[in-house]
Amino acid sequence: MPTTETRGRAHKGSKPSGAAEQRLHARRRRRIYVVLAVSVGVALLLAWRLTYWQLVAREQVLRHRAVAQVRPAQQPPRGTIRDRNGYLLAIDTTEYKLGVSANLVAHAESLAREVAPLIGRPEDELVELFSRNDAYIPIAAGLPYTVGQALINLNNPALVIEPVLKRAYPNGPLAAHVLGFVNEAGTGYGVERTMAKWLDGQVPPNTDAPAAEEIKLGARPFAPMREGVDIILTLDRNVQFMAEQELADAIARYDAEGGTIIVMDPHTGDVLAMANWPSYDPNQYATTPPELFANPATAKQYEPGSVFKAITVASALDSGAISPNLVYRDTGVIEVGGRLIRNWDGGSRGLITISEILGYSVNTAVAWINLQLGVERFVEYVRRFGFGEPTNLGLGEEASGFIKEPGDGLWHPSDVGTNAFGQGIAVTPIQMIDAYTAFLNDGVVVQPRLVKAVVNHGHLEETTPRERSRAIAPETARFMQEVLVNAVELGIENARIEGYRVGGKSGTAEVPIPGGYHPTDTIASFIGFVPAGAPKFLILVKLDKPKGVYRWGSQSAAPTFRRLARRLLTYWNVPPDGSQTAQRP
Repeated sequence: MPTTETRGRAHKGSKPSGAAEQRLHARRRRRIYVVLAVSVGVALLLAWRLTYWQLVAREQVLRHRAVAQVRPAQQPPRGTIRDRNGYLLAIDTTEYKLGVSANLVAHAESLAREVAPLIGRPEDELVELFSRNDAYIPIAAGLPYTVGQALINLNNPALVIEPVLKRAYPNGPLAAHVLGFVNEAGTGYGVERTMAKWLDGQVPPNTDAPAAEEIKLGARPFAPMREGVDIILTLDRNVQFMAEQELADAIARYDAEGGTIIVMDPHTGDVLAMANWPSYDPNQYATTPPELFANPATAKQYEPGSVFKAITVASALDSGAISPNLVYRDTGVIEVGGRLIRNWDGGSRGLITISEILGYSVNTAVAWINLQLGVERFVEYVRRFGFGEPTNLGLGEEASGFIKEPGDGLWHPSDVGTNAFGQGIAVTPIQMIDAYTAFLNDGVVVQPRLVKAVVNHGHLEETTPRERSRAIAPETARFMQEVLVNAVELGIENARIEGYRVGGKSGTAEVPIPGGYHPTDTIASFIGFVPAGAPKFLILVKLDKPKGVYRWGSQSAAPTFRRLARRLLTYWNVPPDGSQTAQRP
């Protein structure tokens, strides 16, 4: 028999009793219930939160998400262009593109009801678009700033609102050929193209240039862009407006096909106005005929006619080929290189002085003067005055003009006579007016200037007026200034202004056609300055093909000059001759 000790060990290895086993199962069940309860609780919590975000807080979530639906502009802002007084001529404005994330639209009908009147689309069209399940659908483009802001204020997450920077010209067509534009391909015209690197921020600022918190231009200051560029032109928007207004009036008054007016400060070369007709609105360049884009003042060549006589006479005087005391006997005809040259009216003047030669615009006398000068010296002086090459005004696409020379295959001995009065030679309006600055600037042709200054990220970089060339001696220039005043007094009544001495010269150039010249078409022009002795401005007026009696420069261009000059004298408060010294523009 086993002992008691042995039985005890055997008992330790046996199965638990029934009560103990029940207690063990009960503990396991409790653990399972706890885990199950926790799992169910977590699942219920997650379900509740999901329900909350999907239904209860859906509007708050989407409203938060709506901020991200207003996208940033895709391009950086472009610099401004201003006139010499700081007034804006070109600036970026904001338009908006509208799209919709249709899969986020909660109520298509109510959203369409809010959006339709803002963008001008039928409500039923929008309901159909908003009812789709697409992630993005374009809705409208070119929406004004106020409309874009109204759409943003709807705070609807389904709307995708994108600002788009657009170039704007606040004055419409004013100075269109100077300002120009740049299209999406990066090509264009005017200052917008030639100054594109500055306007687009590609030129680093000159940190050695003075910093400018405020810039005083004329009578008013302006605060420049701290993080951008301001291009300040020499144009005065008021002078530009007056020039364009007078040009449009002349076109209608004289039934001309086109024209140009340039106003310049003869001492600095500053272009104060450059008007052309026909013109265009750079805000609408995409729908404008491309032939209107080129600037006729710099890119269009023409034969200048009698305004060129002053260049010939000044050259001969400066070279010593003729004397200031010259008296010429005009018989009404002269033969040069086998060609007979006659006066514009077919008459003769008898004994005449240099002032009378220009005042009565005597072709024969100027042709004779050029024979005394000689073709070699004539070409040399013409180039000194800046003809035959671009002025480099800074507008691009500038024509060089054309000068005939012996040996070029085009020159003929008769050209010595006809070139003398501006026939058979081609110039641009900017070349022609710039050449006249020599008469008012002690013989120096100044460099025409269009950009007065650049403010690059707060640093002011000013351009400096400079000489282009010396054409004639100071004493020759002063003599010519008096000759041109006498010319107006003698023969150009329509250019005279009461109380002021006016100097200038008119021109009537025939229009070349294949095989010769048109029988009636002309280019009528006048270049003048006022007040004589201390000129405040120089004006060129050029009218293309005016009709009837107005085909003569003295009958159309000269009175246009007078009307504009009167307005400018008032604008700059220039006192009549003999009064106190006036301020320059």
